[in-house]
Amino acid sequence: MKRIFFMAFTILALTILGIQSASAQFPKIKLPKINEPKTQPTQSDTSQPTNSSVEQNRMQAPKTAPAVATEAMINKPSIQFFLQVHKGYKGDPETWSWTPVANFRVNAPISPGSAVSIDYSLPGKTWKFDCVPSDIGASNSWVGFRDCGQNPPDTEAVTYIGPVDFKINLKNELEGKSSTLLAGKFKVEKFHEGVVDLPKFKNNFIFYVNYDWAMPVAYIYDELVYNWEYPYPSNNQNVPNLSNSHLKAAFWFKGTNKAVSYSKYAGYLYYKGQMVAEAIPESAVCEVLNRPDSNQDSPDAYCRSVFDFQKAQVWDKDPSIHVAGYYYEMYKNPGEYEIKVLQNGKLARSAKFTMGTNYQITDTGIGKENTMGTLRVVVPALILGDQDGMWDKNSWRTDAFYGNPLKNFVLPQP
Repeated sequence: MKRIFFMAFTILALTILGIQSASAQFPKIKLPKINEPKTQPTQSDTSQPTNSSVEQNRMQAPKTAPAVATEAMINKPSIQFFLQVHKGYKGDPETWSWTPVANFRVNAPISPGSAVSIDYSLPGKTWKFDCVPSDIGASNSWVGFRDCGQNPPDTEAVTYIGPVDFKINLKNELEGKSSTLLAGKFKVEKFHEGVVDLPKFKNNFIFYVNYDWAMPVAYIYDELVYNWEYPYPSNNQNVPNLSNSHLKAAFWFKGTNKAVSYSKYAGYLYYKGQMVAEAIPESAVCEVLNRPDSNQDSPDAYCRSVFDFQKAQVWDKDPSIHVAGYYYEMYKNPGEYEIKVLQNGKLARSAKFTMGTNYQITDTGIGKENTMGTLRVVVPALILGDQDGMWDKNSWRTDAFYGNPLKNFVLPQP
């Protein structure tokens, strides 16, 4: 009997020890794969945080969920118009033409039974395309629409160049409601492809949308915002419960298809004149790549490239688990920061922003004032050097966001 009691006691003790050991392990968070930049450790406060400071970090760090939209609205930075080239027009295979295609996101809530569509109008022609949802945001926070209007009949194509008006509409027959989510216009331009001096090919034109207005608009945000923007499968929309979040930034670049995609980019973060972190991708990380539907390397491609400053922590709920000095702790160093970007070894972009004392990047207010529908902080960027080629440096004043220019958006002096 004593032997049986001793064996039972031993098994119970081992079980308790196993539970305590498992509960002490810090869970690993699985995030979408991000290229690790080659960064050297920076100087930081090497003192070990006390239990009270760790608890303060946990209380003050941003929550894992942003404010939920109370009504459907367009995420303006998500809108991209592309022109699909049709190699033929009214029976002539050597006169090329185009039709519009759109990608965009609508912030929830969208009621059951709702339908989204786009109306286009230009002199002598109108289109209406119904848009089918393709992406879903975390916790149904947004709905994405891709390739709306793709592959219509060739009879729908036009050869027009100039401004095109559009409206993105939301309608619900069940509720008897309809609204225009966004109205605006974009500019269609063209260039000749292939042999120029043969009359047969004189109308071989490639058509594209001019996005020069986007060039000085930059975005500053962190990993938490990225996770809310990331498209999730409809059966798994859980955002990782982050314990810390690093800095991210996005800048627009213009050039040939090859130049915007394969240039060598390097981002550097400065605080009080000292470089504190860097982001050096192997090549451009184009979250948006808008290029003409052409076989030749035209100079009219646009890339919104993302820079991951993985060792610049915007906030951290428990810094005690990291090696002291490995991360630069922005939340301990509030104030003005500057990001400088090299393109092929030459200074190409510069943007400034402020880190607040509340574990958050200070909002400029530009996004909210202009109902941009984004969680990112919108900042002006200086375009430096000549690697972007020819572009209209004043178009942002009138054409930004499809004829809805930004209020209180002021470019700093170089």
